[in-house]
Amino acid sequence: MTVPVWQYQESDHPGADFDSLAEIYDRNMQKFRDIEGEVREILDFLDLSPDQSVLEIGTGTGEFAIAASGYCARVYAVDLSAGMLRYAAKKARVRGVSNVEFLPGGFLTYNHQGAPVDAVVTQVALHHLPDFWKQIALLRMAEMLPAGGKLFLRDVVYSFDLKCYESSLNGYLARAREKMGPKFSQSIEAHVKREYSTLDWIMRGMIERAGFDVVREEQKEGFLGSYFCIKR
Repeated sequence: MTVPVWQYQESDHPGADFDSLAEIYDRNMQKFRDIEGEVREILDFLDLSPDQSVLEIGTGTGEFAIAASGYCARVYAVDLSAGMLRYAAKKARVRGVSNVEFLPGGFLTYNHQGAPVDAVVTQVALHHLPDFWKQIALLRMAEMLPAGGKLFLRDVVYSFDLKCYESSLNGYLARAREKMGPKFSQSIEAHVKREYSTLDWIMRGMIERAGFDVVREEQKEGFLGSYFCIKR
């Protein structure tokens, strides 16, 4: 795909440099998040059948893609990081999984070949894009789905009271430092300072403008939003 000179360069974002850090990232996420519970929550919502297919953008270490492979015919696992894709593909081989296709690409550059997929999943990746490009990404994801297709989106979304933004951020960072140590809390500090997380009402609006109905929305600790959506 030829990328226009004016298009946002996804490879410039901080999450694209995980080539040598995939295993460390995997261990940290297992500590900080209930990955198994999150995967189960998504699969329950998607309610996949054996003949269906799923696309995950920002597959990272491949945990969801590999789990989903047991419930459907095909999983397309897309990521910008060659290191993440290698790590995830190795994990799939070790677990005896053969129906996941690991593909390079991002929200703005991946072009799906063939029939529409039945579901799209993305977790903790969309915040790498500024809001204008988030909207374009959501429109592109909608194009890959038929009417009635499902989207699950989880990301860093701010839902705390903005009048208390300093205490909210400091409290969250303190909890992260206590649970995961100073390096992890520093990475969150860098995220708040340099990346593009948005507000809950903006995120919901963009999802709806892309052609989805949000059937359920969950906010956690004022920082993590989950959206269960169906294409109109």
